[in-house]
Amino acid sequence: MENTTTFQVLKGGLAETAFTSSRQFVSSYVTDTRLMGVMGVYIHWYLPENNFLKHFHQFFYLDAEEFGFDSYESVLESDDGGRYYDIKAIENKMIGGLGGRKMRISEKEARFLIQSYAKMNRKMNIPLPGKTEEYEFLLSPSEELSSDEEYALMCKECTAISSPYQVINYFLMRCFGRDFKAAKFLTRGYVRTDIFPEHKAATLMSNSIDNADDADSGSNTNYYITDDDKDFGTFSTRRSYLCQSLIEYDCKYYIVITQVTLDKLKVVKYEKISSFRVSSAEATMMTSRPEFITVFNPVEGNIYESDEITIENNPGLVFTLDSTDLVSTAMVTEHEAGRVYMMFYPNNDHVSSREYRLSDDVRGVYYILDNGQFVLCAYDSSSIELLEKDISSSGIGPYLYLAARYQFKEPVLYEFIGSGSEDFLEFADIISDGENDDGDDR
Repeated sequence: MENTTTFQVLKGGLAETAFTSSRQFVSSYVTDTRLMGVMGVYIHWYLPENNFLKHFHQFFYLDAEEFGFDSYESVLESDDGGRYYDIKAIENKMIGGLGGRKMRISEKEARFLIQSYAKMNRKMNIPLPGKTEEYEFLLSPSEELSSDEEYALMCKECTAISSPYQVINYFLMRCFGRDFKAAKFLTRGYVRTDIFPEHKAATLMSNSIDNADDADSGSNTNYYITDDDKDFGTFSTRRSYLCQSLIEYDCKYYIVITQVTLDKLKVVKYEKISSFRVSSAEATMMTSRPEFITVFNPVEGNIYESDEITIENNPGLVFTLDSTDLVSTAMVTEHEAGRVYMMFYPNNDHVSSREYRLSDDVRGVYYILDNGQFVLCAYDSSSIELLEKDISSSGIGPYLYLAARYQFKEPVLYEFIGSGSEDFLEFADIISDGENDDGDDR
């Protein structure tokens, strides 16, 4: 008897993609970091026709200064949320260092942003990043916003301004980056922003702010009589500040002196005082700061006496984004002898400082070597103590012991990472001039 059974091939989850279903918009956000010159955008789509992979997560990194639509990554996942850690890792890598809040935006606003930065790429002849076929549906038809809608979106993209130092630092950052659209968002009335056409788009490495010594300065606020009976008056809200900025482009460094006048928290005047080049050594001296470094070794013994104590054969030393409280939002990079976890502050409060430095957004760094050594780095004593507590009180703490503490006058961690050395204590002995302290009393 002939077997007439018919077999039917059922498509499994592996055959499903973002294109085997229609897309329903779920949510989107933009980071409020436009005044830093970069933003992250996230879009979540639901794929109703797929049987398994029903969620499509897209991540976009947008650069307003040089690179436009700079990078793209995506994740497909099922309803069980099995790709949670992949999504978390991408978020940390793309927006973990931006220090901004996630501001909810509409599908229309998200499309407008992606299209605007893709146009920048075409204008600058920069190829679009990643798998273009995954997001090309966002690039057409063209999305238009009214002037009011565009202003409302810009307000979502930009953090709220709350202090004079903050607006000045952001304003100079945008002007030196030749991102004049964002700079003008911080002005009132006509303000010429391109007063240094001789300079290319530059990074603001540091900036110091002082009251200007004139009638418009904060210490000489004028009082104007507005009524004949002299019972009422009005204070001038204009204040002028003198700024000394260190900028960098093409590995060249310049000191730029400007005067910025504010009316409350808006820039109303921007004046050029001087500009001159400095050497890279001088720039390093201006931006360098001490490094506090703590070294933990595995409890089983001294790693220099045994090649057997490694992360691979000691599960207790396995380190992930869930290992400690602070590392959960770290940006991770791979290196020859280990892995770097860079932890940023959750905000950009450093921009509100009178003395601004680009690197002040870094809370600390963990360098986890493949041989099990943990090197912790921070830039002040309270921060390194916080990092030590984070490691010691975590589940990985019992597997480690404190091996040494150091305070260096100049940065050494990335010199160690680049050296390929696998033992910080030996490295410290080589570079030490006897002034560093490897005891417990910093």
